[in-house]
Amino acid sequence: MKAMPLLLFALCSCSAPKAQVQCPAFVDVAPAAIPPDYLEDLSQRLAGPDRANTVVTAVTDMRKRAPTLTPDEMTDILIAADCPNAAAKPDHDIAADRARIAAFRAQVNTLMGGQQTR
Repeated sequence: MKAMPLLLFALCSCSAPKAQVQCPAFVDVAPAAIPPDYLEDLSQRLAGPDRANTVVTAVTDMRKRAPTLTPDEMTDILIAADCPNAAAKPDHDIAADRARIAAFRAQVNTLMGGQQTR
């Protein structure tokens, strides 16, 4: 996987008054060892009631599948997997989307033991 910053949510400017959330393609954010079908399943699990356990389990699984992933790359993959859940929320303004990203990033950072460099 080439090193690339993940655009957490690309908000396109449309003729509608509110921006539309565009989630990244899973194949663009994860190495081949973490296939899109795994990320689709992860997305569904992140929509469930036990997000913290899902994150911990996913981090452990990603470390097994792709041991060279950095904590930041794992966080970006988790955020991409959660993007469809955020996109399903009714309040789509930039502030709400950024707040969701920041809160989820903080949760992942805490669960990973503060390993992020960002």
